[in-house]
Amino acid sequence: MTHRGPVKFGVVGTGGMAGAHARAMAEIPGVKLEACADVDGGRAETFAAEHGFAQHTTDNARVFEGCDAVSIVTPDRFHAELTLAALRAGAHVLCEKPLTVTLAEARKVSKAAQLASQRGQVHMINFSYRNSAAFHKAQQLVASGKLGQVRHVYGRYLQAWLATDVWGPWTRPQWLWRLQTSAGSGGVLGDVGCHILDFITGIAGDVDALRCSLSTHAKRAKGEADGVTEHGWKKLDANDTATIELSFTDGGDGVAHATRWAGGLANSVGLMVFGTEGSLAIDLDEGYHRLRVLTGKARHSASKIGDWKVLDLKPTPSIYKRFVKSIKTGDNDQPDLLRGAQVQAYLDACERSAADGGSKKKVLKWC
Repeated sequence: MTHRGPVKFGVVGTGGMAGAHARAMAEIPGVKLEACADVDGGRAETFAAEHGFAQHTTDNARVFEGCDAVSIVTPDRFHAELTLAALRAGAHVLCEKPLTVTLAEARKVSKAAQLASQRGQVHMINFSYRNSAAFHKAQQLVASGKLGQVRHVYGRYLQAWLATDVWGPWTRPQWLWRLQTSAGSGGVLGDVGCHILDFITGIAGDVDALRCSLSTHAKRAKGEADGVTEHGWKKLDANDTATIELSFTDGGDGVAHATRWAGGLANSVGLMVFGTEGSLAIDLDEGYHRLRVLTGKARHSASKIGDWKVLDLKPTPSIYKRFVKSIKTGDNDQPDLLRGAQVQAYLDACERSAADGGSKKKVLKWC
């Protein structure tokens, strides 16, 4: 089903990330910023004025029913409920990551998304590192067999904000809730682990089993020599470091690492894939559109590190642009909500493994 005329866009949740959605959508031709909603009416009003939305409300249903397409940009624990409501209302949906906080919720959303697809509704999840042209080129290289059989993969997502005040102190509301399970946080695993797991498996292939260890360290605070484990009478108990061993469906293995303690790196995402016929490396600190490749005779260079070829690629359309294009053409691009459910299954296996002392766990069905 194709869409004719302007795409009336709405957003539910008007926190920090919602601004990124609004700004991106405002730049796309044929998109009209129609309505925004928040439980805090004053915040919704301010957000509407700042970004130019025609309406603001505290009633989510008004957004779902009055808009063609909506972004769900609330805290993680509300994603499932709101995404299901938006799909039932007939809206096209772009959900922030992670899709849900449990695999059971993800399965419900997956089922609803499949039914919505049959009605012509588009749905996507905002795994934003797919905005990297390097991701798509690497995906093509692996799928084409240019690297041969994948033998080993290493992926990292390293943040610094618990080690330094790179983005301001961790006690700010936008960071503090990420440290508290009572606020619905899945820790570094749920927050950025979902990104690196999508990045790795989107390129190197699916994972059918894994091991995971999770750590939670005392936070640094002024005047507290030994660190703190509570703030405002609430426990700082969400994991802040995750190490994951991956077993790929096609036989390779790999490691994924995520932490908030990487002082000096700010927000560093990278991936290396080693195959029987070649290797590739992505370091998003070098730019979203640069890929290093090692294939053919270059693999046998006298240099100890090989003769890597650097590819500077043409930028790829953002997920926001691909979401709107999908609405207009009726051809649902990736990553869709089913992909979000698959990554939730990876997170579920990680949580089960960590709870069982790091034992190997199978990835369960997500749809």
